[in-house]
Amino acid sequence: MEVKDYCKAMLAEVNSWKKKLDAMKKVADSYSTEEKEKVLPLIGQLEQEVTTAQMRVDQLEKECPSDWSPMKNDLDDLFGTVGSKVNRAWKDLEAGNVGG
Repeated sequence: MEVKDYCKAMLAEVNSWKKKLDAMKKVADSYSTEEKEKVLPLIGQLEQEVTTAQMRVDQLEKECPSDWSPMKNDLDDLFGTVGSKVNRAWKDLEAGNVGG
């Protein structure tokens, strides 16, 4: 896989996470103040992790190294972690498990 194709795929994943986070915020808006206080810090943390992932992909795309496998491995690990956190948080919100 070419680095540009990989970056394009990873940025699509980041955009998907951003949409989920926006949906999570809308769900949280319907919560009571106490429930919001439990869930909003989690959403904020996830937003930071998604931003970090996007910055790492942007860096890879700009640098475009000839041997990018170490960066790809790091990104794959990061994306696996962030993706599972976003998906777990979304499922918890959908199920009404406020604050994990």
